[in-house]
Formats: sequence, C-alpha cells, structure tokens
Amino acid sequence: MSDSYWRFCYLGADGEEVCHDLYAELEPGLDEVLTGQVKELGGLQEAVGRVTDSAVRIRLVEVLDDAAMRLNTGLPEGFVLRRADLAAFANQEEFFGVPGVVGMTHVDAFNTLRAEGYGVKTVWEWTSSAEENTVTDQSPTGGSFNLPPTVVNIWVRTLPPEPVIPDKPVFIPE
Repeated sequence: MSDSYWRFCYLGADGEEVCHDLYAELEPGLDEVLTGQVKELGGLQEAVGRVTDSAVRIRLVEVLDDAAMRLNTGLPEGFVLRRADLAAFANQEEFFGVPGVVGMTHVDAFNTLRAEGYGVKTVWEWTSSAEENTVTDQSPTGGSFNLPPTVVNIWVRTLPPEPVIPDKPVFIPE
C-alpha cells in the first residue's frame, strides 16, 4: 500500500506553501480546538501506519480520509490539509485518468487507487453474482479525467448479512 497520508499546509511569509506532518508543531494561527483536531488526526494517521492487516488498514485509511476532508472544511483561509502523495502526482509526465479497478480484488483496487493519489470509499453490496471481495463497479469510471485527490467509490461484492435471530421469539396469534 502506498504511504498516502495527510499533511498540514499554509502559506509562509514568502508566499510559498509550507507543509508539515500532522503531528509536527503547528503555526500559532490556529485556535486550540482546530489544533487539537489536527493533532487527533495525526494520531489516527500514526495508528494506521502500525496496522498490518490489509483489510483493517483499508477501513482505517477510509476513516482517516473522511476525517481529513471534514476537518479541511473548518480550517481558516490560508490553511489546508493536503494528501502527502500529491507531490509525486505532480511529477508525473502523463495522466491516464482514473485507474479502472472493476474486476480486481478489494485490496488490490484500494491500493491501486491510493497509489495514484485518489481517495477511496468502499460500498459493500451482496446482490452481484461476482466472486466475493471483487470490485463490481466504480464511480468515477476508469479512464475518467478526475484528478487526485478525487474520492473514487468502489462497489465490492460481499456476503449478505446474517439474519437477526431474536433471543425471545414473539408468537403472533392467528
């Protein structure tokens, strides 16, 4: 999996963008609440890096991405959270669009999209006839001209949920 995580960025005195890891000392331009939220996000990012189980890691990265995007909307003007891998994307000479991941396994699709700088949101579905843990659809579609860090929704075949069996059945008289 690509180490595609978030960084805290702002405009420096010379007008150039300055970026720091989420757990670095932040500029004093943020109030205590936002500083605390950015630090919490840094803690989550650090925890994600320690997880070795790929399925658990995928779910934690999705939570991290969702939290970072929500926090981004509350930052004051001039401050932004950026995905750390966008610099690598900027160095690419050609852009081929969103990678097509339909037919891949969930883990391979997630890793492919993250490696290209995209956010990923998994939608679990059980009505498909595809093999379990296979990507059955994606939006935006493969080849679409959507630049990172666009969030790509992927639909993954899973088993239907187990039926709920009540502890104390209720009998309805006829």
